[in-house]
Amino acid sequence: MTKRIFTPLIILTWFAIIPANADESPVEFKTDFRYRYEFIDDDSKDSSQRRNRIRGRFGLIGTVSEQLKINLRFATAEKNPTGANQDLGHDFSLKDIGLDQFYFDYSISDNASLQGGKVKNPYFKANKSELIFDGDYNPEGLALQFNKGIVFGSIGVFSMDEHESVDDISITSFQLGLSNKTSTGTQYKIALARYSFDDIHGRPASEITWNGKLFGNPIDASGNYLNNYTLSNFSAEINTNIGAQEIPAIFFIDWVNNTEADSDDSGYQVGLKLSLVDSWNVTYFYQDLEENAVFGALTSSNFGGGGAGHKGHAIKLNYEFSKNLSAEFTFLDNDKNMTTDYTRIFLDLKYKY
Repeated sequence: MTKRIFTPLIILTWFAIIPANADESPVEFKTDFRYRYEFIDDDSKDSSQRRNRIRGRFGLIGTVSEQLKINLRFATAEKNPTGANQDLGHDFSLKDIGLDQFYFDYSISDNASLQGGKVKNPYFKANKSELIFDGDYNPEGLALQFNKGIVFGSIGVFSMDEHESVDDISITSFQLGLSNKTSTGTQYKIALARYSFDDIHGRPASEITWNGKLFGNPIDASGNYLNNYTLSNFSAEINTNIGAQEIPAIFFIDWVNNTEADSDDSGYQVGLKLSLVDSWNVTYFYQDLEENAVFGALTSSNFGGGGAGHKGHAIKLNYEFSKNLSAEFTFLDNDKNMTTDYTRIFLDLKYKY
């Protein structure tokens, strides 16, 4: 009952603060839909899995003034912060809709802006890498973004979990990078970042993660998290043309190290994306993510079945029918927990407007 009241109340409040303008529409609509067929073969389980899934997102961007915008987005949802998928086939049951993003975006100057609320992830990720944060992860708190010439950066203070009886958990973070284009037309973007997760060590997953699971992170003899997570991160991508046919290519690398851990504390992703003829593009990367390297509940929910402690290959083949419609095939050949054969295949049909 609470959800049924809460959702329309947010929408009514949002429209109430957006002023009417006769000359131009103060509201921009954005929506995307994905239908996915998925196959999973996990050697640690008795049988393979096949399922059909959907993800839908509907967003509004309202212009309050020249400096202030309000962003609102709903998504097919569950509590999982790293996934907005809904499985089909559960007795035709109704599917949940949740608040995916809701934040203000205030332009401080031509070079800086402040966002607050449930915000879009403000950090640069090489070729949309999910080594540290899943693509569906939207943090909650404040973020300051800035750029000046070739220099860009972000500073964030986010609340991950709040408790009345124990210490709250927050993420403080910053990123500083360079983005430029050479005289030959090659573009590059590199960044250094630091992400600090407070007060995770010595606490059980039941106090922290959305479903009480560890997502590959190790525990001590009492069943509590063995480490804190203070992550140093290097990300880079180079956008250039290769070969006699000048094929557009993106070379990318993402590296992370948890300075709080004594072993199994690093991870990396390295790969290549090629834009081929007739709207085709293909991406390959190899990833090795050790169990202490990142906070597992927020990393990719697909690679190795989700969480930390996996390695292996990924191949994506994408075809664009039009500006708004595309299809994508994804093949993951991974070693789950570094030892178990894990294969995952996606076939996606995606529409955005």
